[in-house]
Amino acid sequence: MDYKTYLDLVLALENRSEPQTLAYIFNILDIKGNGYLDSFTLNFFFRAIQDQMKQHGAEPVSFQDVKDELFDMVRPRDPEKITLTDLLACGQGDTFVSILIEFHGFWAYENREAVSSEPSQD
Repeated sequence: MDYKTYLDLVLALENRSEPQTLAYIFNILDIKGNGYLDSFTLNFFFRAIQDQMKQHGAEPVSFQDVKDELFDMVRPRDPEKITLTDLLACGQGDTFVSILIEFHGFWAYENREAVSSEPSQD
């Protein structure tokens, strides 16, 4: 990876909610190059999250449960495939990407109810 590509990636990760950014990241996630993400592809990326959960002493979450949540979140036209159009239309593309590519993004989503119910420290 050259420096320009690295900068493009860093900027994309910082601006995940932008449609152009989601398209950029979607193309990275589309490892088969077929224009959609299926269960195989989601599992490919989520295995790294499961490994990090083990490293942090947490019980790994079932991929099937996460896959179902991701498909429910996106509500794709085809129940077996998530396209870029589906991801852009759902309005939660940044959350979807965070769950798949970073442990802290997954953890924040997984614990969103517990975190939001904690008293604020003003």
